[in-house]
Amino acid sequence: MLQLLDELAATDTDSASASATTGTPIVALAGARLPIDRSTGQPMPVRVEAGTVWQLADNGRMDTLDTSAQLAELRQRIDHLLDRLASNTRLTTAGLGTLDVAKVPSGYALQLALGPLDSLVGAMRLARDHKYRLLLRMVQRLHQAGQVWPAGESLPARLAWGAHTSTDRTTVLADVTVGYEAGVFSLETAVRMLQEAGYPIEDVAEEIERIQKRAFDQAARLADATGDNGAVREYLRLSPADPGVASVPLIHPTPDASVS
Repeated sequence: MLQLLDELAATDTDSASASATTGTPIVALAGARLPIDRSTGQPMPVRVEAGTVWQLADNGRMDTLDTSAQLAELRQRIDHLLDRLASNTRLTTAGLGTLDVAKVPSGYALQLALGPLDSLVGAMRLARDHKYRLLLRMVQRLHQAGQVWPAGESLPARLAWGAHTSTDRTTVLADVTVGYEAGVFSLETAVRMLQEAGYPIEDVAEEIERIQKRAFDQAARLADATGDNGAVREYLRLSPADPGVASVPLIHPTPDASVS
C-alpha cells in the first residue's frame, strides 16, 4: 500500500509537469523574420503570447511539441493506481468517492460495492470493542468515586456506532412505519432504527415518552382493552387522577362525652 501511495504521488507530480508543457507548448520556428536588436544586432528573444504574429519566409514553418498524449496516459495511470489502492485497502471506489453514482444501477448494487468497506470497518471496531467497554466502565467508576452517581455495580455499556456510509432515510422510515403498524417492531426498536439511520434523535427514552404523550388512539385502545383509567394515564405520562371527593375529617367522641 505504501508503494502505491508513493507511485501515486510521483505520477501526480509528473502529471503536473506534463500539464505545464501542454498548456504552454514548446514552439519551434523555421524561416521566421524575427525582430533585430539594434544595439547588439542579434535577434530578440521570442515569447509566445496571445496576439503575437510572426512573419515566415516561403519555406518557413512553425512546429509545437504536443504532450497531450502523455498527459492523458498519466491521468489514466492515476485512475489505475486509485483502483488498485481501493482494492488492496478494501476502501472500494465508492468509499474513495471515485465511483460514478450515475452508473450504479440500484441502491442494492451500491450496497454490494460497499461490502469490503463494511467488513473493514467492522474488523477495526471489533479489535477495539473490549477497550471501549473498559473505557465506559472507567467513566462509571469515576462518577461513582466523585459521588455523582450512586455506588454499586457498574452497568454494562457499549458504544453505538452510526452509519459510516450514506443511508436511504426514506426507505428506512417506510420500513419502520410499516413494521411498527404491523406489530412486528416495538416502539423502542423503531425509534432506535431511526436514530441509527441518522435522524436527529438524541435520547431514545425521551423520544418514546414524547410519542406516548400524544398517542391518544393507542390510549383509547388501551382503555377499551383494560378499562383501567390509571393505566391509561400512566401510558400518557399523566399524573394520577383526582378522585374528586374531598376527604372529611372524622371527629371521634371523647370517653367523658355525654349524649342528651
